[in-house]
Amino acid sequence: MINFRVIKIKKYVQFVIIGILLLMMIVLIVGAWHSTKSLAVFAGGVNRGMYAGINIVQRLNEGVFKKIICWGLPMMDAACGDEGLQIDYTFIAKYAFKVLTNADFDNPKSYFSMQVPIMGLVASEAVSTPGVEMPTDYPPIVENEHEPSQNPPEPPEDETPTEVEKIAPVKGKPLVLIYHTHTTESYMPSKAFEYKPRDKAYHTDDLNFSVVRVGNVLTDELNRLGIPTLHDITVHDVPTYMTSYANSAKTVERVLKANPSIKIIIDLHRDAPVADPQKSRELTTVKINGKTYSRIMLVIGSDKIFPNSHWRENYQFGKMINKKLEELYPGITRDIDLREQRFNQHLSNKAILVEIGSHGNTMEESIASAKVFAKALSEVIKGLTL
Repeated sequence: MINFRVIKIKKYVQFVIIGILLLMMIVLIVGAWHSTKSLAVFAGGVNRGMYAGINIVQRLNEGVFKKIICWGLPMMDAACGDEGLQIDYTFIAKYAFKVLTNADFDNPKSYFSMQVPIMGLVASEAVSTPGVEMPTDYPPIVENEHEPSQNPPEPPEDETPTEVEKIAPVKGKPLVLIYHTHTTESYMPSKAFEYKPRDKAYHTDDLNFSVVRVGNVLTDELNRLGIPTLHDITVHDVPTYMTSYANSAKTVERVLKANPSIKIIIDLHRDAPVADPQKSRELTTVKINGKTYSRIMLVIGSDKIFPNSHWRENYQFGKMINKKLEELYPGITRDIDLREQRFNQHLSNKAILVEIGSHGNTMEESIASAKVFAKALSEVIKGLTL
């Protein structure tokens, strides 16, 4: 006869096992629910997936399950030894704190989010833009063409100048792209162009009075002179100036992808060499044959901060344009400003940044200079055309 031995589990052990199992089920259900839905932060803010993907089972040591088996099968007690129940109580406590308060114990930002709801909307994940490397410095480097480089690069030696590649235009397709990294830059108001600037540095959201208006004239003149030109007026410096160049890089890449015939890229700006508009005007105004013009300055970026294999050719291309401008209108240029930053000029071997006038000039003076620049550029292009 086979004897069966009935093993009785003490009541308190039964309660412990049932309690643990119930706790695990509750935690798993809550974790699964939170993985697809985030709780709202107190006072109307938003919590972006604080609990997403949390699986508390992963934080329970395998000793928990081993101990449960030992309780049910006393024969395995010898194997279990004196090993105690191993549970990550710290994690469970923090998790419970999150569930009850919707705040992360280890993340002080979540405390403020409960009182300042807008902080819950701030995404902290890093993003990158194709063609724009994220700097390793903190705070990140902000490219600013108005601030001179602390350690400007040396111009390439003229003894062995980089050859500027010839141009092969595609019939019926654009050859030149004009865009504006700082789209809202504007000029000193005048009778013909009266507007209300949004700040003392003369910026405006009305593109009829910003540097975009000068870009329209430059585009029309180049097209009239037989240089197919595309003008992109995407705004890149609103709501923040800090990411203007990253924003405009996306625009240029998009336009180049749609128009591979484009060989020349012009980022058109207006300068602000000093804060005082009147002092800037003294630096950026010239009278030629009785007519007042905004002076023109070309800014060429190098590879001192970010990779830019095209900078030497861009520099030589800029020198050709600068020379032609001076031949046509002596005194209209402010020479070439060679800079540490690259200003998106890694995107083409004929990419330049052009400053027409400053916030001390008027729209009329800058429009006159845009026509001069169009004439000089068209002659340079025709000289490079195959």
